[in-house]
Amino acid sequence: MTSENGAPADRCRFLSSLGGVHHCPDPVYREGFCHFHFEAFLREEVLANGQLSERLTDQHRRRALNYHGIPLEPAPNHDPFHR
Repeated sequence: MTSENGAPADRCRFLSSLGGVHHCPDPVYREGFCHFHFEAFLREEVLANGQLSERLTDQHRRRALNYHGIPLEPAPNHDPFHR
């Protein structure tokens, strides 16, 4: 079962602006958001539809909201001596 924005109903509805395909995997706390994104929603940094507010201009905060709960891929090995 999914919510109206495509997130699993038991997971946070926040939709990262990193390609618009990554939903926060954290469990729902309130109003369809995890605790972290719900607090951002209360501060009007996140819209009710789960997207970042365009009014949020602090790039560090935008990154924190976007990357929360999204696993980062390990950097490729660029060791010039390892082939």
